[in-house]
Amino acid sequence: MIIAVSTISLGSNLNSATSLNKIGGDDNISVPIPDADITNIVLTESASTITSATITIKNTDDISHSYKICVITKAGVLISDTPGSSSDCTNTTSISASSTGSAVINFANPLSSSDVD
Repeated sequence: MIIAVSTISLGSNLNSATSLNKIGGDDNISVPIPDADITNIVLTESASTITSATITIKNTDDISHSYKICVITKAGVLISDTPGSSSDCTNTTSISASSTGSAVINFANPLSSSDVD
């Protein structure tokens, strides 16, 4: 199971068209590591499939943030997310400085619980 907490960079100037950031180039900008820790994951099963995951997130910064959390899982040959979508992602509410929050992700494609460790 892969869990991603994302930070997004739009480029050095929001007034210009969005383009790829060339690492080491003159338009290179810093993309900080997210200031969050995943502290717990609880999978919810229905019959013999895993239908959702509840993720607990700790904000390790000294200001409030909301986070985009994505879970991508693979069981056998099935990957839970639907290609071209962010169906296995969600946004948290604002989590206060040094506090904990949670988010629930309902999988677009439920996974067979016998295939997931």
